[in-house]
Amino acid sequence: MTEAITKRKTGQLSVRKRVGLLLIKPSHYDDDGYVIQWWRSFVVNNALAVMGSVITDASLRHALGPDVTIERRLIDEVTEVVRPERLLDWLAGFDHAAVMLVAVQTSQFPRALDIARPFTAAGYPVIVGGVHVSGALAMVPNWQPAFAGASEAGVSLFAGEFEPHVDELLSDIVAGAVKPLYNRLAKPADLTLSPRQRPEQGLAAQTAESHYGLETGRGCPFICSFCTIINFHGRSMRHREPAAIEAYLRDCAAVGGRNIIVTDDNFARSPVWRDVTDVLKRLKDELKVDWDVSIQVDALAYRIDGFVDACREAGIKRVFIGIESVRPDNLKAAAKGQNKLHLMHDMAMAWRRAGMLIYGAMIIGLPNDSPERIAEDIRILQEEIPVDILSAFLLTPHPGSADHKQAVAEHVVMDDDLNRYDTVHPVVDHPLMSRDQWEALYWDVWRQFYSKRYMKTVIARALHYGVKLDIIRSTFVCAYTASCYEHVHPLDSGGVRIRARDCRRPGMPVPSAIPHAIRQFATNTAMLTRIGCLLMYAYGIELFLRRERSRGRLERHLGIIVPVTDRRPGSAERPVAAA
Repeated sequence: MTEAITKRKTGQLSVRKRVGLLLIKPSHYDDDGYVIQWWRSFVVNNALAVMGSVITDASLRHALGPDVTIERRLIDEVTEVVRPERLLDWLAGFDHAAVMLVAVQTSQFPRALDIARPFTAAGYPVIVGGVHVSGALAMVPNWQPAFAGASEAGVSLFAGEFEPHVDELLSDIVAGAVKPLYNRLAKPADLTLSPRQRPEQGLAAQTAESHYGLETGRGCPFICSFCTIINFHGRSMRHREPAAIEAYLRDCAAVGGRNIIVTDDNFARSPVWRDVTDVLKRLKDELKVDWDVSIQVDALAYRIDGFVDACREAGIKRVFIGIESVRPDNLKAAAKGQNKLHLMHDMAMAWRRAGMLIYGAMIIGLPNDSPERIAEDIRILQEEIPVDILSAFLLTPHPGSADHKQAVAEHVVMDDDLNRYDTVHPVVDHPLMSRDQWEALYWDVWRQFYSKRYMKTVIARALHYGVKLDIIRSTFVCAYTASCYEHVHPLDSGGVRIRARDCRRPGMPVPSAIPHAIRQFATNTAMLTRIGCLLMYAYGIELFLRRERSRGRLERHLGIIVPVTDRRPGSAERPVAAA
């Protein structure tokens, strides 16, 4: 039945209508045309969780009236195969229903349209939103490939932040009047008034470490030319109320959630960073929660008075820093003026002494990059700055970035296939390398950085500075295997790959079931064997280094680290071994 009869307090009968919303965060295709999916992902998709909270709030406050209930279903395609025929059965149980493809990035836009087609063919409205739609409309609305195929797929596009406009969209869904385009970029959300985030246990359970996301604010004050966020969420820092953040963290702790990823693009510049760290510390003591919190900050964040100590006391154990390059000419080209190379070593050591695992982001393919320079850059990242975990990205002019806007204005030839805009495929030409050379260099960077020699160094440093070794082992091994064996970025990876044969990219053949199953079993078995061997090797190194520490000889394994000086990385002076 599609209608439930309920009694009002007056005693009269009324018809309660049901609205069903299917929220899907799409993945994208690999080079063989399979959707990139895993049994468990390494990173939770917090944008999907936030969207789910907004819909839950709309339901609780009866946004469509007292006689309308709103139900939602969340799917992260990275860990769940989308079966349209089953989902259409679910949608059919409602009086009104719609599909929302949320937080769609540029590389995911082709897959989003492929997901949409069965639903639009069945007569359901499908709305596509996220950074690709918002960024493209904000910066380059005249670039034809941005929305190629959207009208043919029958989808509507939503640009801007969802919170201020949720009631409008829901009303249009019920009225059967969903518009082809919602350009709501001019009215961003007031996060102090927005619905508070609620834990999504289902999404957390689909991650390898039961991660919960936490959005404390939006925006970033810097002007990096490759960034799309500043042209979507803006450069003004907006924040949620500390009381709402505390309520969310209490809810997470109540369901056993202790692994938290703060998804702010720059937590250090949030006006409420001190309030948030105070809340984390207080709850850690009050609820006896051993938090494992990850944050993203800029390279100068360590100089904010009291920031590093507050993070350490709050239970923050991982810090992601956008280093991008160790070359002044490349940093200038990327408008990354906030990165001061002569301060990079002090930055890393400040976080290291606080017991943090240091992730460093690096862009491959900035204008002056070459194989020789990149090899030296890797050495600097290992020895002079130094970072524990490298996250490498190919320079990609994403729609919504200043780089892309300039490329369109200068008529630069760019790939039309948006699926390749995933930061692991070149989509423009490089001034010093062919595209094949550039891509080969990219994958070689992972092999150079994640060597067994450097694994030993990283584990030794973790023992010396008090970084949790289980984090080091799992992160180092997973980053290496994802990049060097699966050829996907670790942020897009997970544990045990799924290749659903019936979700292959249109135009590519669907393999026979039994041979495909045999190949997948063999491939996953080989991968798990590699991972197991690497983990055993890491355990062996750890045992050896523990013995060395007990004999007072651990420091000889810390590698070459520059002493604290004002020397700029990459100069001719050779660093000395750390004392």
